[in-house]
Amino acid sequence: MNDYALQELKRIYSSYDGWKMSPLKKGSGYNTYVSLTRMNGGHHDIAKVLITFSKEISGSLVEDLTRKDTTTDGLPTRHEAAVIAPLNADTSALPAGIRVYPMNSFEFAGNELVWTKKKVSKTPVPLAVKKAE
Repeated sequence: MNDYALQELKRIYSSYDGWKMSPLKKGSGYNTYVSLTRMNGGHHDIAKVLITFSKEISGSLVEDLTRKDTTTDGLPTRHEAAVIAPLNADTSALPAGIRVYPMNSFEFAGNELVWTKKKVSKTPVPLAVKKAE
């Protein structure tokens, strides 16, 4: 499950855009906190992300995300807090200003966490047309 979550994280915060990732700590269960940094136009962008597979995300889970970090070089910083959670997770208890990114790989169907398979095209594939002789 964590491999799919890592793919989701890399999709949102791409190393192509300059993001460098470092895990902060493991939370309880499958919860993982990640810190991402990059230099962008003379300032530091710092993003703290919680990756969770919980159905209900409480405000206590995101306390570490809202803490501001300082840099040693004195350049200005911009902070961002985000949560990556399965589709249909309850994020109503999160404070304002925290971005929520739904996972493409997992979702909640009722109270069950299910793996979402890749969507299959519903359009019919045309059969090869025989050449007229």
